[in-house]
Amino acid sequence: MPHSKVKPLKQFTVGPALLAFARVVEHGSFAAAARTMNLSPAAIGQSVARLEDFLGVRLLNRTTRTMSLTPEGRMLIERARGPLSEIDEISRIFEERRGTVSGPLRISAPVGVARHQLVPLIANFSALHPAVQVELDATDEVRDFAEGSIDVSIRIQRPSDSSIIARPIADLQALTLASPQYLKTAGVPTEPRELAQHRCIGYRYPSTGRIADLHFRAGGKDLTLPVQPWLVVNDVEAACELAASGLGIVQPPGNYAADHLANRRLSPILSRFVATPWRVYLCYPNRSKLPLRVRAFIDYARDHLKQVNFSPADTGRSRPVRRASR
Repeated sequence: MPHSKVKPLKQFTVGPALLAFARVVEHGSFAAAARTMNLSPAAIGQSVARLEDFLGVRLLNRTTRTMSLTPEGRMLIERARGPLSEIDEISRIFEERRGTVSGPLRISAPVGVARHQLVPLIANFSALHPAVQVELDATDEVRDFAEGSIDVSIRIQRPSDSSIIARPIADLQALTLASPQYLKTAGVPTEPRELAQHRCIGYRYPSTGRIADLHFRAGGKDLTLPVQPWLVVNDVEAACELAASGLGIVQPPGNYAADHLANRRLSPILSRFVATPWRVYLCYPNRSKLPLRVRAFIDYARDHLKQVNFSPADTGRSRPVRRASR
């Protein structure tokens, strides 16, 4: 009786497929994982599918809108973290020996800082290191370094986590502003305490849910006023737009209001009371063995962000006063 031909198995290497799976879990989508690995989403999807076939289990529950780990997928990613970190460490060692600055770099920053200060800095950094794939997460939410897979972040509040290094790099001048339309109707306050009789637009920190206080400096002393807002937002640019529409008084970091000041939709008030600046921090994990691309960006950002103007060019204000973080 003739033997039936056995169909040979296609050659399959677990390592690359496992790495693709880990990147999908880390970044939350095939498209995001593909960007970090310089592959197509289809190639990433194929790798994960072949890994599932090889193991004989489903690792991800996928629909057109959502993706989640199966119990088997969760077990695999927990077991694989150690070996994958060893692979990353080996890659880092060889990067060091070659002096190669390459690979994915994920940066998080507040929207206003990202648009006005960080975009030109990233453009110059990328020109120096074209092999680095930068992913910029522009958000006012505070991303977690572990869960959000962030390498470096710019923050306006010092992190409370002791495992994060926070280097102060600049002061972002705050301004107290209102539209000419609002001031004509409600009157111009002459001192900070009069703001209790005005409509103030409050900013709610996305990370804590707390509404930001108003801060001033007068007579060598800091003055903090809790806000009793009649309108609250969690986006600084939206707060500026609302104030420019005549809805109240706002105290944003100055770079968010530069366009409104230039076209005179917003005007500075309380000029005798300098609004104390927001401290800007460059943050990264407290690790002794950061990848070369991360260290290269930290060094570049630390040197160049200190030279960047974080305030509008012409606000009619005196020189910002240094103060502790909020």
